[in-house]
Amino acid sequence: MRGLKLLPAFIFFLFFFSAGCTTTTPTVKLHHTIKNSEQTPQLKQIVLLPVDVDIYELSMGGVEEEVPEWSSKAEENIRSALLFSNEGKCSKVAHKAVSTSDLTSKEREILEEHLALFSSVAATSIWATSDFNKPWHFKQEHFDYTIGDGLRFLKTKYNVDAGLIIIGQETVSTSGRQAAAALGAILLGMYIPTGNAVLIGGLVDFETGNLLWMDYHAAGAGLDMRDVEMCENFVEKLVEDYPIGIIQPASDQ
Repeated sequence: MRGLKLLPAFIFFLFFFSAGCTTTTPTVKLHHTIKNSEQTPQLKQIVLLPVDVDIYELSMGGVEEEVPEWSSKAEENIRSALLFSNEGKCSKVAHKAVSTSDLTSKEREILEEHLALFSSVAATSIWATSDFNKPWHFKQEHFDYTIGDGLRFLKTKYNVDAGLIIIGQETVSTSGRQAAAALGAILLGMYIPTGNAVLIGGLVDFETGNLLWMDYHAAGAGLDMRDVEMCENFVEKLVEDYPIGIIQPASDQ
């Protein structure tokens, strides 16, 4: 699904505003049914939906250009970090991955539409619960966002209950821009941004379309999702508060 732009610019800015400031509102969001033990869904199988991460190279003049090879490498690292079938120190949160090659053209279209919808819903929910938007903070306690039940066909196709969505973006400066930033800071006391990264995760119940869990994690220059270990550590931060308790143990499945 390369080329599908998932992160609105304004919410990408918001992440880094939050990352650079002290915030009092938790970034993790749990659907209100999870907070009510009588309504908490029990999931047997969770599938990882196609990861969509764009990595851009930022030139000396501030021009961004996506490098598809870098994006693909980051996506591969993220999949490896999240799947139960792989080894690693990151919390495993998905049992299998969806391959778009297994889907019909109509199914792929529906999936892309819902991934794009997730981006918009995530932006709205983060805006609503941000520190500067206190009138909407009740949404943090009664989180009830949904992307609709249009992905229900995956429940039957893969015999799974829910899907994990991961979208993100990273900017990497060229060596020339990095050198200019260092000189600008030393000689002029001028700040030139050289890089940033963000990942957003969401767990969608295929039966209802409810977002059972959502969180995001942001970082400044220095992170490189193309690096296996750095990417794994970044993903681990994203899923720190993942509701692993709603997944039934293997013995109960």
